[in-house]
Amino acid sequence: MKKFVLIIGFIASTSFPMLAQNCAKLIDGEMSKTTAPYSIYREYFKKGLYSDAFPFWKKMYDQAPGFRQQTFYDGLTLYTDYIQKTEDKDLRQKYVDTLFMIYNKDIECFGESEYILGKKGIDLLKYGKNADIPEARDALEKTIALSKGHPFPYYVQTYFKLLVNQVGKDSITPLLVKLKYDELSAIVDKNIADPNNKYLQAYKDVKALMDDLFMENFANKNNPEDCAKLLEIYLKKYQANPDDLATIENVYNRTRGCVDSALNVELLKKLNKLAPNYTYATRLANIYVQNKQYDSAIVLYQNAIAVEKDSVKKSDLNFYIAFMNYAKENFPASRDYAKTAISFDSTNIRAYNLIGILYLSSGPLCGPGTGFQSQIVLWPAFDYFKKVIQVNNDADVVAEAKKYINDYTQYLPTRADVAAKGLKVGGTYTVKCWINEETTVQVK
Repeated sequence: MKKFVLIIGFIASTSFPMLAQNCAKLIDGEMSKTTAPYSIYREYFKKGLYSDAFPFWKKMYDQAPGFRQQTFYDGLTLYTDYIQKTEDKDLRQKYVDTLFMIYNKDIECFGESEYILGKKGIDLLKYGKNADIPEARDALEKTIALSKGHPFPYYVQTYFKLLVNQVGKDSITPLLVKLKYDELSAIVDKNIADPNNKYLQAYKDVKALMDDLFMENFANKNNPEDCAKLLEIYLKKYQANPDDLATIENVYNRTRGCVDSALNVELLKKLNKLAPNYTYATRLANIYVQNKQYDSAIVLYQNAIAVEKDSVKKSDLNFYIAFMNYAKENFPASRDYAKTAISFDSTNIRAYNLIGILYLSSGPLCGPGTGFQSQIVLWPAFDYFKKVIQVNNDADVVAEAKKYINDYTQYLPTRADVAAKGLKVGGTYTVKCWINEETTVQVK
């Protein structure tokens, strides 16, 4: 422990504020004086004995930094280790300062390289301050430019994430990010196209991350160009794993804003087959309804009902089937599903309203279309409209029910008509036909 404390004190007291005054290649101009400390520190270094290596490394760095670039690489490793192990904030900051002094001296002695610039950019983001972000961005841009089309995947990933996180700062605009996305995607795609690329999987992972970040933050699904790009990106993901539920869900969620795409419908069909539920069924059924494919929509709703546990959602699904049957003019089936909807949720006023509409529309079914037998279907219809008004949990539906009552009151029988049939206003009466429901005698 005493030795460790002494060494840390030595590092802290001899390393600041400046290291390596020049790029000398030899100590005192002699090879023999240079190779000995280099060989000694390298042997310690290879064994991970950084504390033993440090004095000899420092002699090389201070007196002959240009002897080998490896001296700089090892210095970066040493000071990264010191940074990560110290809990003293002031000492840690001194180590950070020295780390970047080593980067800068390396560049001074050996010039800018893809490796050193990329590593510096990463460390600026990891250990630097907010004010260092522009320098980190510059370093990463340079390393990508120096890579001749084969940048280290992590450098590309870090650079793009930096751009996304810094939109609105340092002249980074959404348009710039879009342009950089296209530029970097072309580079990454080129590397992915080479099956022998040693970083092939890493490039694929970077492309997936870039695609997700771009689509989440910058793709406007109302923009045809962005939508086309989105579909292109995620179609590849889907084709690579077409039967995996998690993949299909991810691709669907990313692309469903492009509502007119054939891919959207295909994905919904697969999702509803693999994991039928309320959401998938209703979304896909809505597409069928738009195309008046009511039977297909009904099957989807029925499959969803079979697995749905939430009573309110079961009520909604049954209402949708009721509405489909109404559209098919199958009034009895429509009413049955509407009543089932009410059995799951007694406050489902859309179901009450639909039954009212069914009865309201039954004049030609239960009579000649005019006269007493066609008029009395309004009695049970009004009962359901009044139920809508009583529940009163949807202003639009309530307004519709009130309008039906106001508009159709004029078609009710007169008191004379009722008396002629031996009935009393307010008395009970069972309307036959397909309705077969007890109601109250009403007049206009």
